[in-house]
Amino acid sequence: MAGSETFRKKNVQVAASPYGMVSTASSVATQAGVRMLELGGNAVDAAAAAAFCLGVTEPQASGLGGQSMILLHHSPNGKPVTIALDGSSRAPYGIDPNKLPPQPLKLGIRSTTVPSTPAALGYLLDNYGTLPLEEVLKPAISAAENGFKISALQRKLISRESEKLTDREVRVNFFKNGRPLNAGDTLFQPRLADCLKMLAKNGWKDFYLGSVGEQIIEDMKKRGGLVTRADLSQIPLPVQREALIGDYRSYSLATFPPPGAGRALVQILNTLENMEQEKLVPDSPKCWLLLAMTFRAALVKRERLPVDPALYSQLDHVWGVDKESASYIASHIKNVLAYLDEDRHPPPPTSGETTHLSAADSFGNAVGITQSIELVFGAKTVAAGLGFFYNNYMSAFDYKDMMHPYYLVPGGMPYSSVAPTMLFKENGDPYMMLGSPGSERISTTLAQVICRIIDCGQGLAEAVEAPRLHAGSSGKVTIEKRSFRPEVVEPLKRAGFQVSSRGAYSFYLGCVQAVEFPETPGGDFTGVADPRRDGTAGGPLYPPGNRTRLNRPG
Repeated sequence: MAGSETFRKKNVQVAASPYGMVSTASSVATQAGVRMLELGGNAVDAAAAAAFCLGVTEPQASGLGGQSMILLHHSPNGKPVTIALDGSSRAPYGIDPNKLPPQPLKLGIRSTTVPSTPAALGYLLDNYGTLPLEEVLKPAISAAENGFKISALQRKLISRESEKLTDREVRVNFFKNGRPLNAGDTLFQPRLADCLKMLAKNGWKDFYLGSVGEQIIEDMKKRGGLVTRADLSQIPLPVQREALIGDYRSYSLATFPPPGAGRALVQILNTLENMEQEKLVPDSPKCWLLLAMTFRAALVKRERLPVDPALYSQLDHVWGVDKESASYIASHIKNVLAYLDEDRHPPPPTSGETTHLSAADSFGNAVGITQSIELVFGAKTVAAGLGFFYNNYMSAFDYKDMMHPYYLVPGGMPYSSVAPTMLFKENGDPYMMLGSPGSERISTTLAQVICRIIDCGQGLAEAVEAPRLHAGSSGKVTIEKRSFRPEVVEPLKRAGFQVSSRGAYSFYLGCVQAVEFPETPGGDFTGVADPRRDGTAGGPLYPPGNRTRLNRPG
C-alpha cells in the first residue's frame, strides 16, 4: 500500500449530439447504433443494431448464443412508461431434476441453455422498432465479414482462456500460428457472418425454426449437447415485467426486477438515503467504509432471500426495497461507524461476464441492454458452422436445494445480476440511462456512480471515471489501487472486512455505459463510456434522415 504511488489517469470517452446518443463497449457497435439513428431509426433500432454488433466485436461477453435483458423507456399514447423485457435463456426441457450432476456445468456444449438473444432482440424490434431487421443487422454482418481490430484487453482475455478455447473454428479465427492474435490484428469471423446473413434473409425466428436452428440441433446431437428441437421450438420470447420503481433523494428511478439485481441497487440507495450527505465525501475513508457495509448488507439479503420473478410482483410488501427496511439497516451501520471512531480493539473477522449498452433518441425513447454469454467466452465452445459462442448459463442455477427459486428445472430461467437503470429528475423528466457488466458488482458499481452524481455533484464523466470499491456478501472488499491507502484500508479491516486491491482501472469492477438526456429541449445528449474496458460513445452528426452535417465550433 503506497499512498504516494501515482497512476496515469485514463481519458473517459465522452460524446455529445442533439440527435441522440449510443454508448457501448465497442467502437464498432457504437457506430452501428449511431448509423440507425442517422437513418431515422429510434433508440430501439440503435440499441438492437449495437447489441447484435457487440456479439461480433465483443464475442467474449455476448452474442447470438447468449441472453439479453432490456429496459425500455418510451411513450405509447403519449404517456411515458418504463418496462423490463426479461430475455432470460431457458434450461433445456430434457433436464431431470432428480439426476443432476454433483457440480454445476460450467464448460463445454452441455453447459449451454437455450439461447434467447435472437428472440429478445427480435421481439424488441418487431414491437418497438421502426427499421427492418435486414438493415439493423448490416453493421454486425460487415464487422464479422470484413473484420475488426482486436484490442489489448481482448488479446489478454484470449490468452488467459487459450487452454480452454480448443474448438477448431476458434483456433483458426482467434489464433495465428498457434498463438492468440495480437492487439491490432484483424479478427475475421466468416461463419458468423453467414449465420447473420441467414437471419437477415429469413428473419430472426430462423435461429429457432429454420436452417440455423437445424444446424444447432445437429451440432448438439453430434457433441452431446442438451438443447433439442423441442427446446428451440418453444421460442424463448422475453417476458414483459413491470420495472422496479424506486427513488433517491429528489430523483426517481426505474430498474430491472427479479431475476435481475435491481432490488439490490434500490436497497443500497434506500440505505444511503438515510445517511447525511456530508458523510458521502468522495474517496474519504469513512465514505468507503459506509459504502462497503451498505453493499454487503444488500448483497447478503439478495443472496439469502432469492425470489421467484413470477411471484415477486404479487407481493403486497416486498421486504428489501422498502424504506423502513433500509432505515433499519442504516441505523445499524451508523452504530458501527460510531463504534469504529472510538479507540477499541478491532472486531473479529466476519465470515461472469457481461456487456451493457445504453441508447437514446430525440423522440424521448431510451433503451438499456445488458447481455451476456455468462463467463468470458461462455462455454468456450462455438456453434459448429455458425460462428457464435454458446453460453454456459447452466452454471447459473442452484443444483442442491429443490426449494431454491433458481433450482435447475426444465425450462427454468437462470439467476442474474443485471440492473439496467433509468433515472428521472424531480419533475419526472428523463435524466439518464445507465448500466454495467460485472456480475454481483453491477449494483454496487451503479450505486457509486449515482451517489457521486446526486450526493457529490460530480458530472457523469467524472463519476464514471472515479475509483471504485466492491463489498460482497462474503465480507471481502476489493478496492482499486488509486484508493488503496492505509487510512482507507485500516477502518475496513477493523470492521471485519478482508481487503484486497485491483488495478487502477479494474476490469473486475464494472464498465458503465451511460447516456444523459439534454438539460433543455433541443440541447445535447451526452454519452459516457467507462475507461475500464474498450467502450466508446457517439451520436449522429446529422438530423434523422438528413445528410446535412452537424457543424460545431472548432
